[in-house]
Amino acid sequence: MRRANVRLSLAGMVGSFIVLFAAILAIVGTDRLGRALTNEERAVFGKLLREHGYVGGRSVALRFAYKLARSRTRAQDLMGRADLRLVRFGWDPAQVSLVRRLCRLVWSEWTNELSESDAARKAEEGFLREMEATEGLSVKSIEQQAVAREASQQAETAAKANLDKLRESFKKAGDEVNLLWLDYSLEGETDLQKMATRSGRNAEEFYRALDRRKRHVKRLLAESNGVTNEEEP
Repeated sequence: MRRANVRLSLAGMVGSFIVLFAAILAIVGTDRLGRALTNEERAVFGKLLREHGYVGGRSVALRFAYKLARSRTRAQDLMGRADLRLVRFGWDPAQVSLVRRLCRLVWSEWTNELSESDAARKAEEGFLREMEATEGLSVKSIEQQAVAREASQQAETAAKANLDKLRESFKKAGDEVNLLWLDYSLEGETDLQKMATRSGRNAEEFYRALDRRKRHVKRLLAESNGVTNEEEP
């Protein structure tokens, strides 16, 4: 019963975190805020744009602007105003991809509309289909690349966090051999005999440390699943 309650509590915390995280990712524009973005908000917005492939998405939107304006100068001006509109009105990645958002803002600027409309969406979709058909440009691939980059960054962050937890677990247990093993492993060394030679310890100590290491990992995995009363290593 206690474990079940722990899991339910953890699920509630995760749910709250997801809601909070979604709210953070939905960038509120300056028009809605009624003020300019703070330095911290600008940094968050810039990071989000980079993670969602802003450079590639803006390139597509600029070509859309050129198709509408038929002039490089006017297209660049149109794109600049669309960028400004992005900051003013904000963007929610959960609602629309960045490249589509930029194309719709270009259309809105071209038609002097204050908000997105069905016409804007149809214009954006028609242009993107044309780009895919005539030039082989896959907007989906741009979005997939952005998602892949974000997933890779998240995986890297999670891996670092798990390594930090494992290191702390070794320290708490006073497991000097496994601390050495972790440092050497991160350097790319996998040979336990070489680890022993470098550390001046007996190789047998590193072989015996394997069972302890497995118990550390098992306990950390149990904790991540909401079980905190596993046997200490």
